[in-house]
Amino acid sequence: MTEESAYDLSMATDKAKLMVYMEQAYKEGLSKLAAAKNRSMSNYVETLIIEAVEAAIANGEISVEGKQ
Repeated sequence: MTEESAYDLSMATDKAKLMVYMEQAYKEGLSKLAAAKNRSMSNYVETLIIEAVEAAIANGEISVEGKQ
């Protein structure tokens, strides 16, 4: 049996991956906000991004292929 690292395991999703660097204090704040909404940090960040992009599309600031 060979050893596998977490990087070798296939993801259970077809979603794009995003890596972010931020100050520790903001990460801690994000963690608290996500927990207060009973969400994982990843899911909470995804929700914030979706809301921001959808608002920008609705305001005509940007256009995204496949979105109206």
